[in-house]
Amino acid sequence: MAWDDLRFVLSVAEEGTLSGAARTLGVNHSTVLRRVAAFEAEKGVQLFERTSSGYALRPESRPLLAALRAIKDQVNGLDRAIAKQGLELDGPVRVTTSDSIAAAGLTGYVAAFQAQHPGVVAELNITNSYVDFSNMEADITIRPAAALSEELAGEPACELSLRVYATPGYLTQNPAASYDGHVWLGVAAPLTSTTVGEWQRRNLPDVNIVLRSNSFVGLRDAAECGLGLAMLPCCMGDPSPRLIRAEAFPEALSASLWVATHKDMAGSAKVQSILSWFTEAIRADADLFEGRKP
Repeated sequence: MAWDDLRFVLSVAEEGTLSGAARTLGVNHSTVLRRVAAFEAEKGVQLFERTSSGYALRPESRPLLAALRAIKDQVNGLDRAIAKQGLELDGPVRVTTSDSIAAAGLTGYVAAFQAQHPGVVAELNITNSYVDFSNMEADITIRPAAALSEELAGEPACELSLRVYATPGYLTQNPAASYDGHVWLGVAAPLTSTTVGEWQRRNLPDVNIVLRSNSFVGLRDAAECGLGLAMLPCCMGDPSPRLIRAEAFPEALSASLWVATHKDMAGSAKVQSILSWFTEAIRADADLFEGRKP
């Protein structure tokens, strides 16, 4: 049995629908249907029950799920082992980061890195959601966190500081020093699991939050329109020509800004070179990220 066949079966089993599997695999709906049907026909089995809501493994097929996941882990481990052999700084380099770090200048770092290494094709994935490194969805990650997950290895380049920001006009019209005396702009999932999300749950009355966003870029843009107060990374709030720090709320939050990779890739000379380059580039701008460069 070829893994290329098995991954279609596994994806349908995990997603529960052909359309969900198609999105995960990056193919169209009909391809998934055809590959699963061909596999079942070749093996003379019916793995799935076709229901009104999608596809479900038949009871006798459910033990296959653990075996398929184990195979997937083995294949992904082999991919990482092969990638680890690359020593030249060429080919694709996949960097994932959050929207706030991208907006603060990471795209400039990527451009500078590519200028120094013309053979590199950079792929920049900007998302505030979890990226699965075990599936080789990225080579390195640059994002704030209290600590790295167990699958990652790396080091903090600096701290990322956050403060409360608003327009001067809003603050003139709303001089109150209490949380409930203001209109607030809040975070939505997945940012609710961050330090800012915890601060928001602890301090802000829900009735005063008039807008929520899953993006700090969206929050900054809303704050620049004068809609209310927002807790933002200093690397986004300080450079904004329309925002100032709300001195009535002097509290500052912080998290480490990590540059990391999958622990299996940590021994690769190529990956270590990339990690070191981006770590030093970010440290050179530590004043911006740590809130000392208004």
